[in-house]
Amino acid sequence: MSTNIVDFCDGQSRQSSFSCPVCGSSNNKSCVLTAKNTQPTLDANSTLYLYRCDACRSLVYHPYPNIDYTQHTSSELSIRDYVEFNAAIDLISKNILKVIPDDGRPGKILDIGCGFGFGLDSVRSMLAWQVKGFEPSRYGDHGREQLGLDIINDFATPNLNQEQLFDIVHCSEVVEHVHDPHEFITILKSYLTEDGVLILTTPDADRIHSRTNPSSLLALLSPGAHTIIFSAEALIEALKKAGLHYVQVDTSAPSMLMYASRSPLKYQERSADHLAMLVHRYLQEALGKARPGSSLEIGLRYRLFRGAMDSGDYALAERVFAPTLAVADPSLGDIATLDDFATRWPLCIAASTYYRGMLLLIHTGDYVGAASFFRSAFRLCRKKIELSPATAVVESDLIWRAVYHEALALKYLGNNLRSLALLASFVDFQHTLQPPVPEDLQQAVTALRDDLGAEFQML
Repeated sequence: MSTNIVDFCDGQSRQSSFSCPVCGSSNNKSCVLTAKNTQPTLDANSTLYLYRCDACRSLVYHPYPNIDYTQHTSSELSIRDYVEFNAAIDLISKNILKVIPDDGRPGKILDIGCGFGFGLDSVRSMLAWQVKGFEPSRYGDHGREQLGLDIINDFATPNLNQEQLFDIVHCSEVVEHVHDPHEFITILKSYLTEDGVLILTTPDADRIHSRTNPSSLLALLSPGAHTIIFSAEALIEALKKAGLHYVQVDTSAPSMLMYASRSPLKYQERSADHLAMLVHRYLQEALGKARPGSSLEIGLRYRLFRGAMDSGDYALAERVFAPTLAVADPSLGDIATLDDFATRWPLCIAASTYYRGMLLLIHTGDYVGAASFFRSAFRLCRKKIELSPATAVVESDLIWRAVYHEALALKYLGNNLRSLALLASFVDFQHTLQPPVPEDLQQAVTALRDDLGAEFQML
């Protein structure tokens, strides 16, 4: 496989015998792929080499890229993208809530690499826990100022104060950036109480292959920012070696989720409805405090709108929707850069326009309006993928859903010919389309296509 940024070696592999930073093996390692450095550094567009360690199955960039983590997300555009769209507030909150008992007892959580601090803010709001974070980039400065959080604008160092221990240490999408994972895990552990729980998420090495959606692949690889992409087995072994003997892993998503502790893990059973209620309550509370028109207000409103749609709370979706979240006929001809895109719309606009179409389709029955918004969402997704594939993971998933749902809206309007013509754009499902059609959508597309075809045969 070859793209403008990533080239898989396809059997023509260079070799290197450096010591694996995860397992220590010095055996020859084969280059899996080369990638252009996508970070805004002095080494931008330089070629990076990703090798596989056959001993532990982890992937390592060698040599490591040079990057200043205090600056690599310092642009206003990066901050807007994170706050308005790409920070996974609901997922972070739900991952943390899994190991917090529903007994009302106060606790303490530390988030290392906390970004803007949404995870900390949600736990403080939902459960009145004490919260603290480390974040070396400007994300932390903004979160401290806008959310009123205790965020230290620095890297975490070993904790020597036994009075400052935490029930939970959360570290999401950070360990893949470090040079010495064992030293870093020791730092994380130094902040845990004896029965505390470490929560980690990090890209899964098993997801690095040519069949992965190109935008998802770029996000997992993050050439120039990531150093190590762990196999699940290697990271479990590293955690146990550090004394965290009880480890549970979930590899159902491109980034694996791990819980680790010195003591047997205990999970809190909360229903999906209960979790959604807690997250929605937090988002509503935070939205009420955010400055109108700010990136924070836009991002919170979008997430609450999307969450209400996903959970079927259409009354809440109607209340929280604002016209800034959707555009019916976007003018895209003069949009040449992501800065141009962000100057005209919020960075969530493609996804929020899609969800507006869904609200009209399944709640209000406005099929004309729904078809218009789905058509706009497709065009916005396509433009965002073109301009910034590494930050367009959501758009890569939604683009074909927008086409399918426009076809469905047209069918409901009785315009079967246009609907069938739209479905013909899917061609097939053998990864000939980029981005590929999501597997969970293929059956619905086929069923609608067959239904429309049968109607035409009856004429």
